[in-house]
Amino acid sequence: MKKPAVALLTLLALSAAQALTLQGSVVGGAGLPPSARLGLWSVQPSGAAGSELSSTAITGGSFILTWPDEPPPSRAQFPLRPEAIGWPGVIGDVQLSAPVQSAATNLFVYNDANGNGKRDDNEALFDAFPEAQREPLITVWVSGAVTIKAGRGFSATLKSGWNTFLVDLGRSAAVSSYSGQPISVRVQR
Repeated sequence: MKKPAVALLTLLALSAAQALTLQGSVVGGAGLPPSARLGLWSVQPSGAAGSELSSTAITGGSFILTWPDEPPPSRAQFPLRPEAIGWPGVIGDVQLSAPVQSAATNLFVYNDANGNGKRDDNEALFDAFPEAQREPLITVWVSGAVTIKAGRGFSATLKSGWNTFLVDLGRSAAVSSYSGQPISVRVQR
């Protein structure tokens, strides 16, 4: 793929006005039931799942998941605080360039036993860890522009709206734009 096309894909993926779509496969999904779904969930500051924002069926171990166009509900938004950022690669002193509201998200897999297309209280959630080329994929919503800096060179500049990026966990914690490449999701059951 030519560099201008990659740059265009990156801009589209990071645009707050564009819906983000993740496409990929589930690693370790051989034991998943045919009614399994992958869902994007808001996460409370404690790490507990909040509300399901979007979900899709897992078919033959593959999925296509589209993020919502709108911001997460207000009950899922919290002030972004340095001590509350637990993303891979974020270590040491964390600095924020501006105060913003944020909504952390996680992916979860569940068995949609009754086929209603959403999770019911009796359906267990299993953590799902997305990555592209062995780099963790992070998705966060913020209410305004902010730059987050931490140890080992971690620096992420986020725009108002949904932001998705990859973190290289090598010697430094280099952040790169997610450009739409297929992802793999590891399910912990």
